[in-house]
Amino acid sequence: MRGKYLMCVFALAINVAFANERCEIKSIKSFYEYLNKQGPTLNLANKRKDQFSSEVELAKQRPNPEVDLDYLKGDQFGLDQNTAALSIKHTIEFGSKREKRISKANAYSGLNSTQTDLSLYEANVDAAIAYQRIAQLQILINSVKEASVTFDKLVKKLASRKQLNPEEIVSLSTLRLASNEYKAQLNEIENERLLLLGKISFLTKCNSPRINYYRLSFPNFLSNQEQRNDTGLLQMEDLKVKLAIQELELQRSLGYSNIQLGPVVEYETQGRDEFVSVGIAITFDLPILHTNTGGKLKALKELEAQTIESSNNKQMLQIERENLSNKYNRTLITYKNMPSLQDLENKHIEVEKLFSRGLVSISMAIESHRQQVDFLKSLFDMENDLLVTYKNINLIDGDLHSFNKLLN
Repeated sequence: MRGKYLMCVFALAINVAFANERCEIKSIKSFYEYLNKQGPTLNLANKRKDQFSSEVELAKQRPNPEVDLDYLKGDQFGLDQNTAALSIKHTIEFGSKREKRISKANAYSGLNSTQTDLSLYEANVDAAIAYQRIAQLQILINSVKEASVTFDKLVKKLASRKQLNPEEIVSLSTLRLASNEYKAQLNEIENERLLLLGKISFLTKCNSPRINYYRLSFPNFLSNQEQRNDTGLLQMEDLKVKLAIQELELQRSLGYSNIQLGPVVEYETQGRDEFVSVGIAITFDLPILHTNTGGKLKALKELEAQTIESSNNKQMLQIERENLSNKYNRTLITYKNMPSLQDLENKHIEVEKLFSRGLVSISMAIESHRQQVDFLKSLFDMENDLLVTYKNINLIDGDLHSFNKLLN
């Protein structure tokens, strides 16, 4: 019994150790690195890419040989007649069908693998932004709680007085309204944090991940000229056109008839006589009614439509990238000029000291707390806007490694 108890304790200790190991995430940087190395989205993306690669193996398959076996039994002038024929035919694909299938499969795999890489990058960055948002919300929660507690103390202090002058009556009413407003905000913020925390817990396989806030150092300037890489939304438009071209080439190859060629052996008995015949069997479609004209025409029109669509999309992406770059640079200037959280805290402590000494009115104290909360909301909204804009620019360019540099 004691041995079983020790084994249970030992197993529990191992589980706790593994849990702690999995929870060694202390910042947005370590969280993002974790997602890129072993996150659940990475595993799914790899399986998807393997699935797309298997399309190439499927395209490489050749048709299996066909076996025809015929047996006839009859009577000729009172003599039993039996005929058996066996043929094995191999399909010879004309028009380079196999090569065209492989080319189309490679284009399909390249397009979808690129899309998978972009989707993985976007999912991981969105998760990192959610991590940063939780850290921001925790700071907001502390600030709102502090304001609410301060107002509750003032309400209790004023309400305990037997008689209030008109100014104190108005102040008491204002404080109660402000306190209730902050409690409503606190409820909303905590609900948002709880929902985001559930997502982070799933991605990290940790019930209580540690969330710490770090103010990020964004790059000083992003050029308006796109930097095209092997992957990106701009590159994807080229891959879409390439896939349409390969589909047209495949349809053209289908205009040529395949030939089935192979040996034929026939064995015949008539009474006591036996006959063996050997020859060659050739089968092919006679291209009289069509040479896949409809398939070629359909693929051609799809190529023309895709070329126009991709050209339009690329122009829109270039315009969007320029606008995003201008937006990013303009927002960054404002963001860098905003005071740090430590400076904000120091100024708030000074105001609290003045208020406790009776040098600041209640209305000014309320306004001070409101400005602090509003400033934090504006700062964090600006920070998240920079992250999303930075992500979208990288998606267009296909620079999927820049976000790592941002976190260093």
